[in-house]
Parts: sequence; C-alpha cells; structure tokens
Amino acid sequence: MISIYYILLSLALIIVGPFLLIWKKARAGLSQKLGIVPDELRRFAQQLDPARRRVWFHAVSVGEFNALLPLIESFRSRHPDYQIFVSTTTATGQEQARQRCSSFAQVFYFPFDLPWITSTWLNLLRPELVAIIETEIWPGFMNECRKRDINVVLVNGRLSPRSFKGYMRWQWFFAPVLANFNAIAVQSESEKERYAALAGQRHAAAITVCGNIKLDGLKACSPAETVQIRDRLNLKADDFVIVAGSTHEGEESAFLAALKALDGRFKLILVPRHPERFDRVAQLIESSGYRARRFTRQEGFANSHDVYLLDTIGQLGKYYSLAQIAFVGGTIAPVGGHNLVEPCAHKAAVICGSHVHKTKDLFQKLNEREALLMVHDEKDLISSIRRLLESPAERIELGENGFRFLAENQGALAKTLSLLEKYLDRSESNQPRELGTAGGVGR
Repeated sequence: MISIYYILLSLALIIVGPFLLIWKKARAGLSQKLGIVPDELRRFAQQLDPARRRVWFHAVSVGEFNALLPLIESFRSRHPDYQIFVSTTTATGQEQARQRCSSFAQVFYFPFDLPWITSTWLNLLRPELVAIIETEIWPGFMNECRKRDINVVLVNGRLSPRSFKGYMRWQWFFAPVLANFNAIAVQSESEKERYAALAGQRHAAAITVCGNIKLDGLKACSPAETVQIRDRLNLKADDFVIVAGSTHEGEESAFLAALKALDGRFKLILVPRHPERFDRVAQLIESSGYRARRFTRQEGFANSHDVYLLDTIGQLGKYYSLAQIAFVGGTIAPVGGHNLVEPCAHKAAVICGSHVHKTKDLFQKLNEREALLMVHDEKDLISSIRRLLESPAERIELGENGFRFLAENQGALAKTLSLLEKYLDRSESNQPRELGTAGGVGR
C-alpha cells in the first residue's frame, strides 16, 4: 500500500513540478523540500555531539506555528540539553519560525513525503522524537520514522466533521497510517471520537484529550504595550476600533461597506491572512474612497477617511488589544475559519461568519457561552456592528464571556508537554508504541 502511495505521489510531483518552479509561492524552500540540505545545516548536524538528544517540531504555517511555539519554549525550558529542530511548510511559517526560534533551534522546510527525500533529513538529524501539530498526516514520513524507531506524537490534533467525512472514505488507508503515531493528543472529546473512528476503536486508549494549546498561548498585552501601539497608530483612547483579522477575499470589502454605511463611526484595521494580498487590499481600500495607512510605512490614522492595513505577519494578536469589536476571517469567505478565541484574551466582542467548519467544535462552545455573534453576509454584518455600537452592555458582555471561556479552558500546554515527555527516552521510561500494532503502513 505504501508503495502505491509513493508511486502516485511521484507521478504527481512530475506533473506539477514545472508549475512549482513557476509559482513563486510554491518555490519557497523547494530545494529543501526536495531533500537538498543547506550546507550550513548539514555541517551543524554532522558536528553535533552524537550523544546529544534531539527533537523535531513541525507546523505547517503561521497559525500552527504560533500555536506550537509555547510548547517549543516550554520543552526547551524543561529540557535544555536537547537540540531542537523546527520545520514549516509555508514561507510565512518559515519566516515566523526563523524570527522566533533561530536563536536556539535549527529551522528548515518540511520535505516532500517520498522515502529518498525524508530519509535524507531523518538520517542527518536523527531525532528521538517528532512532534507534529494539528492534522499533518504524512504516510511516507510516518513510515520512515517507524523504520528508525523514532517516536512521533500528534499534538493539538483536530479533525473537523467535514474533514472526518473525507478521511473516512479512505479509512482503509489512513487507519494504518494513524497506527504509526505513538500517541495523538486532541483538542476535544468530539475530536477524540472522530480520530478513534478513523484509527479504529482498539486504538482509542492512545488518543488523549489534552485541550487546545492555542488557548494557552493567548495572553493580553500589557496596558503599556497597548498604549504604545495606540500611539503608533495615532488613535485616541476613546476611539471605537474594529479589527478584522485573518481576512480573505470579500471580507475586506464587506467591512469597507460597513464603514461607509455607518458613516465612519469606527476606526477600521484590516489584517489580511496572506501577505501576497497586502497590495491588493491596499488598492481595495483606495478604490472604496478611503486612504490606506500601512504598518510597513510606519503610518497611522490622520483623518476620518483612513483605514489601517496591518501588512505584516505575527502582530495580529497584539492589535486585537485595540479592538472593541474583532472579526475573525475565513468565515464570511468559505474558508472554514481561523482562531476564534484569539480576540477573547483582550475582551473584544467577537464576530464571525457562518463558514466555521474548520473550527466547528470551538465555535459551538463559544456560541453556547454567548461569547460571539455569527453573521451571514454583508448586510447582516452591518446590522450586527450597528447593534454593538448602540448597545455597549451587550458588547461588553460578549467580551467578558469570551474572556472567561478562555481562562477556564487553558491548561492544555502542561498536559501536552507531559505526554511528550513519556516518549523522550523509552530505554528509561519503557514506553511502548501505543497506537502502532504489528508494523506500519505496508509492512
């Protein structure tokens, strides 16, 4: 079965290879993804003390890396003797990882899932443990790790109902792949049920609910930092601010329409999800009759026709501290949603669209706690913003409910770190492979 997977993946790479060279976004880290290790990293790994223990953390992009970072930092604090390696898939994730981890970790791109590529990295780095966040299930990589007796743990595992249906159509393939994980730490009981159904109920005992480590990494800015950001943007303390975060096509235009319909009664900060859309959103602001003020130009608000564009990555959480209302993107656009709880750390009233299939469990919990408002379209968005502008008590209650929910649901970090530590040295802890049975995929 794994051989068929490798053949199909190889054919896919041959077909799309020319497009990878043309498409700028796909070219990022392409040589490393193809198994070419940078000379500097190769020399570092070869000169590393063979006795020094090593751990590899992997996150796809910015959101996953930001969630994983507190776990990496906690692990480093508890285990300073370990050499840490960090990989990402996207260029934006790589940029964040280098900014935050390069002082203590080696950072690189995750390889394509073919044995002659993954083997290059695994043979060089020789990690004792690999920790992968959320829903990164790579059959070939898992198989190569199992051959080398490398422990692999999925942390902060999530599996939305929509994704679950797709995976279950291929359960015959994914069940043995999941068996190659030593353990799976999931965010909620419903996700445990979905993973258990996919992996097979006999593996359910090895699927642990640890909670969502994204929540542990969410902390409010200090008052001094908020004031500093506000001053940088030339905002007054009593300005009503709406931050639309992680936005996609169609969502910025909805907020610009709301700003116009409500006669500029609030200051608008737009934060597109993807850097390649920054210029496009700036043009959209200008074409809507407003003036784009950009972070990268060190600009701030100057008059009522200004809209602020946060055209950088990794700063959204801090800018939510300015917001009375926060919108979480990818929810009016049919993307599936991003981190709904991030604004709650600052007691902002949260608004989202109806496309929340990627974060459905979290949405349901927040909705049950009356900690957010759902809108369905631009007209509904304008109506909800007007309502919150005119009802401070409701707006404040939404923010307080979200803040309490966040405080009550933190603690996943400690549980996840404890789980990882079970697999650091099996010669001492004598931990068996809990998910795997008699061999991995295709064995």
